[in-house]
Amino acid sequence: MPVHNGGQYLHAAVDSIIEQTHHKLELIIIDDHSTDRAIQSLNPNERLRIIESPNKGIVPALNAGLKAAKYPIVARMDGDDIALPKRLEVQLDLLLNTDADIVGTQIQLFSEEFEIGGGYLRYQEWINSQISSTDIETNFWIESCIPHPSAMMAKSLLESLEGYLDTPWPEDYDLWARAHLAGYKFAKPKDQILLKWRDYPERTSRVDQRYNDEQFLRCKAQYLSKLLSQKGVKEVSIWGTGPTGTKLYHLLSEQHIKVSSFVDVNPKLKGRNKLGKPIHIIGKAPTQDELAVVGGMCLIAVRSWGARERIREALLTTGYRELIDFIIVA
Repeated sequence: MPVHNGGQYLHAAVDSIIEQTHHKLELIIIDDHSTDRAIQSLNPNERLRIIESPNKGIVPALNAGLKAAKYPIVARMDGDDIALPKRLEVQLDLLLNTDADIVGTQIQLFSEEFEIGGGYLRYQEWINSQISSTDIETNFWIESCIPHPSAMMAKSLLESLEGYLDTPWPEDYDLWARAHLAGYKFAKPKDQILLKWRDYPERTSRVDQRYNDEQFLRCKAQYLSKLLSQKGVKEVSIWGTGPTGTKLYHLLSEQHIKVSSFVDVNPKLKGRNKLGKPIHIIGKAPTQDELAVVGGMCLIAVRSWGARERIREALLTTGYRELIDFIIVA
């Protein structure tokens, strides 16, 4: 648990781990140069260990915690969230008795300061629908399927990936992408919310520029290009001519992945080019003949939730294979 000025939320987060039904644990708090003395106010406990981070920032703190961990299984937690009592017990059972290598949980977003609504509720619903390793592999490039403070894995796995890297994008998604490319499997326990994920105005994902959409897309492009290279794919088409598709084109070009064409459903774009590449117009109920002009691997760069699912359904119906013929990227 890396902590920088844990403030009023830290006691509840710590208590939720100390009171877990799985008792054989050590909670390592890595003090990331706090100044508010919240850590010093914690009640002493034989299973609680506090260490100092060698440098400022979450990545050095996480790596210091990894180095200090004495047990073969490590779990993440943040100092502002609340783990439900059976979280570690249930996750450990799934980790030890299935082929999952990294285990997350379903979550409940909550806030004591404002009502959770809109896109955040859709995000919660989507995250909680990604359960099996197949679900997560299929949807990996849309968004992070494993909330970082809910993760559990072998310490040796983290070490094999060289721990956390200091990147211009989120350190957790960077780690998951490296694990995904290495062939590790992700999963979550079914039918159980095991982490209450706190939202508030100062939450890191709201205020840190590393978590904005552009940096997420940059991370995706870097690791997606490596995945395409693993598959022997050197040329792709991009479904989506909007801002996301345009940015993805430039980012993939930087990674030496050739984009041969664009795809769109807007009939007004018929006969036009995008960035010097032809735009293929596909009907709302595409036929195999229409899709044949696309060819090769198609990356779906459409941010609209409903549109993504309609495209997926249409492609699967006409015989396209997900992760082989197309990948949803946004």
